[in-house]
This record gives sequence, structure tokens and C-alpha cells, in this order.
Amino acid sequence: MLRLKTSRKASWPKCTLSPDGRYGVTVPVLGEHEDSENPKNSVIELKTGRTIAVIKTRFTGWNRMSHSDVLPCRWSSDGSLLLWEVDGKWFRDAVVLLKFKDGALEWQRDITAIAEAECLKRTKGAAPDAYARAKKANAGNGEAYPEGYSIQVDVFEPIAFPLHVRATLTADPKGTGLIPKLESYLTGTLNQTGQFVVMDFRVGSGYWRKFVENRSPVEPCNFKELYEH
Repeated sequence: MLRLKTSRKASWPKCTLSPDGRYGVTVPVLGEHEDSENPKNSVIELKTGRTIAVIKTRFTGWNRMSHSDVLPCRWSSDGSLLLWEVDGKWFRDAVVLLKFKDGALEWQRDITAIAEAECLKRTKGAAPDAYARAKKANAGNGEAYPEGYSIQVDVFEPIAFPLHVRATLTADPKGTGLIPKLESYLTGTLNQTGQFVVMDFRVGSGYWRKFVENRSPVEPCNFKELYEH
């Protein structure tokens, strides 16, 4: 039986550490919080325990989740940029970029929310009838599915400006054929001031299979170091 080595509400696993080992991201431990608590992932200075930034996103990454995983943090080589990602069942639950300067947060951007909004707006404008039918068919999917759609947001190496992003949308990630077909994708960049610029957008078919189903899997963080037998 697994048990916690110590009673702690959060830890900063090795997969979150900055290149110089100065910073880490807290990951709350399942079972260590009251129902009334709403823990967040935070960037911490390890030596002092000082909170540098609370990561602002809809989904908190826990040490254990159903159908979701915290992915290893992707830092820029100088530690000034952090890409925080939580993977989900069909797509990333959270993709957030944080920019630091002189040991303090300069700004952060919820890339998931930004790319989703741009992709939805352009898809609706390009195919309004199909968009409405698919949205109606997917009604009730839950808040993780914006307008009922599945949208995968990918950020490409290097973690540097301009940061390259792709968002891929589908109405039917399971490929059931029961949902009106609608797929699109866009590419864009995030610049050093945090502005997102769309570079390309297309509506078509086969994008989900090409960009999402066929992408190389990412090994999630290993939280075994939080436990002992």
C-alpha cells in the first residue's frame, strides 16, 4: 500500500524544476485537501518557499487525476520562460506561458483560452451552419469542451520568442460519425509582450488525425517520489 512520506498539501516534483534548480511548481497532493479548498499550481522559489506566481488557468494539475496528467515543465534555457501543461483525455487541459524578469513574474498568458477563442471565432465565421449543428449535437459536453468542441493546443520548441502555437479543432474526437463533421486548425505566435498573432487558419478534414492522433506522446511527470511503500 502506498502512503505519503510526509503530510504535505503540495510538492514541487523534479519534473517542474527550472534549469538552475532555483524554482519549481507546486502540485497539490490528492487526499490532502478539504472539499472547501481550491488549490492552485504555483511557481515557488525553492530556497525560501516564496510564491513567485500563481498559475491562472481553469484546471489545476494534481499528483493523481482521472484521464489527466501533469506534463514536465518546459523552461527556456535561461529560466525566464515557463510553459506549464496539463494533459487531458482528448486534448490539453491547460497550456500557460509565464514570463519572469529579475526573479518576479512579468506576465502570464493562458494560451489554451486564447487559442481556443481564436479558433472558435474563425471556424464559426467560415462555416456558420455546420458550426451551429455540431455545437447543438455536442451540447452538454461540459466546460472542458468550449462550445461543445474538442480543441488541442500545441506549443513547439524552442521555448523562446516568437513562441509557435497550433490549435486543432474537431466536433467528433471519437470519430463516431454521429456528430456533424467539422474540423479546423490555426497557427500563430506569441510575442515578447504576450500578444498572440494568428498566422494561418483553415477549415477542412483530417486535421485531428494528422495533428492530434498521430502526434508523438509525451511522458507525464512521475510522482512516485512523493510516495513510499
